[in-house]
Amino acid sequence: MNTIFKVNPFILERAAALRGSLGLSTALNLNPSFLLAILANILWGASFLASKYTLQAWGPFTASSLRFGIATIGLFTVITFLGKKIDIPRNTGEWLGILLIGTSAFGLLYPMQLAGLRYISSSVSAAIMLTSPLLVLALGKVVLKEKLTSSKWTSLFLGLMGGSILLFSNTNLSGLALSSDFFYGSLLTLASASCLAISVILTRKYSKDFSSTSLTFWTMAIGFLELTIAAFVFEENVLANLTTNASVISWVALIFLALVCSAFCFFIWNAALARTSPQEIASSMHIKTPTAVLIGVLIANEVLSTQILLGTILVMAGVWLSQQKNFRSTK
Repeated sequence: MNTIFKVNPFILERAAALRGSLGLSTALNLNPSFLLAILANILWGASFLASKYTLQAWGPFTASSLRFGIATIGLFTVITFLGKKIDIPRNTGEWLGILLIGTSAFGLLYPMQLAGLRYISSSVSAAIMLTSPLLVLALGKVVLKEKLTSSKWTSLFLGLMGGSILLFSNTNLSGLALSSDFFYGSLLTLASASCLAISVILTRKYSKDFSSTSLTFWTMAIGFLELTIAAFVFEENVLANLTTNASVISWVALIFLALVCSAFCFFIWNAALARTSPQEIASSMHIKTPTAVLIGVLIANEVLSTQILLGTILVMAGVWLSQQKNFRSTK
């Protein structure tokens, strides 16, 4: 297939309009693709709390399977309603690319992250996931042969530092049990972070052959199939447990994760990756951290401390610094 990627003009126009209305063009010079990446990661920041609610009802494989099954159906419904076309891979190489992205981004990433959440807190999990942008830069240099500037590395280290301050400001490190469960959960989460970085590079590599719509649909569908098989293999009474332990809040969290954090977010994330280098949007991945912490402040009545303010400032400084090369080039 030689289809050239083309982002829906409406999405880019809305992103550009948002940039202008907020005055970001002067302050950060954020291009539309970077804004799409930021929006996706802000919404993903809310997924940590929502995922906890789904784990109260289902196992990690079942919860992930339900999430991406609903997301795939929802995306297909929207595509059909809009009269759009889903491209079908035509050769083994294209199917292999779709399979690799689906497996890394969905089939492995989410069940490992959810399994890790059973052994460690969501704050520790989110802290470990902060390594993903650094892995993206490293893989981008090796696989995509991208030239990395010192500002990119500095921006991500600022984000990592700020995110760590944000997350551990509400964590009692002195009471943290360094048990085998803790290390097991940490290793699962680190493996999940690695899968995220790999999926970013693979998505960039294969996005030239597929539209963001087709790429999102096929990778989520494959992830759903893999997760469903894994659920029946590794978890007991899958069908019986679909409604047994599920509460209203579990279903609401699942629908939010499926339609907003999956179908919508992965579509705009893939659209951003298709138009720009992974290193240009890697720093946006740190936005998830202040989002998750601020949700805790607003919903869980956590204290807005000095550490939270400092961490947020460092994260935003990293985002600003990551875009300075583009800003200078427009002078």
